[in-house]
Amino acid sequence: MNPRNGRILRYRVDWFPLVVVALLFVAQLTVWYFAPPWLAAIAAAGLLIVSLISAPIHHNHQHINTFWSPTLNRLLEIPLALQTGVGSYAWVLHHNLGHHLNYLEQHPGREVDESRWTRGDGSQMGRVEYTLRLFFRHPFDIHRVGRKHPGIYRRYLLFKLPRYAILAGMAWVNPVNTLIVFVVTPMLTLLHTSWVTYEHHAGLDTDVPMHASRNRINALYNFLSMNLGYHTAHHVSPGLHWSRLPILHARISDRIPDSHLNRAFW
Repeated sequence: MNPRNGRILRYRVDWFPLVVVALLFVAQLTVWYFAPPWLAAIAAAGLLIVSLISAPIHHNHQHINTFWSPTLNRLLEIPLALQTGVGSYAWVLHHNLGHHLNYLEQHPGREVDESRWTRGDGSQMGRVEYTLRLFFRHPFDIHRVGRKHPGIYRRYLLFKLPRYAILAGMAWVNPVNTLIVFVVTPMLTLLHTSWVTYEHHAGLDTDVPMHASRNRINALYNFLSMNLGYHTAHHVSPGLHWSRLPILHARISDRIPDSHLNRAFW
């Protein structure tokens, strides 16, 4: 067995994002059950900040599942969905089998990329337009990709059931706090995810992978985003575990334009 792997976790380093997800879920449940609505609304701001960290954790998990056990992976995706607004297999369809295969397709008349930043005429969307389009259209793009991958699409639909059943049970117990903690907060997290992804590729109309992504190489940013700032490396090797991305980035950084390397946190 590879020393970096464990018997339960595929990569032992994933204990850290697991702790983040678990602590956030405990905090969510505590606020949902005990807090009056006015306090839940105030606490939602803090929950939202941590949910912004949970979003890249979910992204990484959908590229390489955290556990060896499929059952544990599906169970993990329940709190992840309740934190990020993205259910099981949604990332796989929209992102892995969609965006990663099509992100270089930004040419006029070829509206292929599920996270495309160009309009049909080839002009560049603004950030607000891109964010709203991605936020509202992603279910339709998931369906479109799912038609090409019916087995995965069936799993995507199937695993909506436990998520919605849990939400229905929570709403029966405490409808207002369920709306605040488990509906509005994850939707805002998903909206933020759509917002921040704009900078990854917008304006980079090229067929050269090394020139097609922007990178944030700030240490704090990559600590909080689980190395998502090394975006060129992620697209060059999307099956590479997030903990290995800095190594690949170091190997290829001399082929990435300096203008694509952002050293700022914000």
